[in-house]
Amino acid sequence: MQNLRPQIKVLFMSGYTDSGIGHQGVLDAGIAFLAKPFTPSALAGKVREVLDQVRA
Repeated sequence: MQNLRPQIKVLFMSGYTDSGIGHQGVLDAGIAFLAKPFTPSALAGKVREVLDQVRA
């Protein structure tokens, strides 16, 4: 998707814990990630954070 639309913002989520994904080397640094379970408030906050990020 990023090849077609380089400015698109992406938020990954998984049932795995944040530490489980990060320590396995699955995600590159700077990738937006939200581990389950999360609250509606946490989801909204993370979406806002991703939308507000300035892409390098």
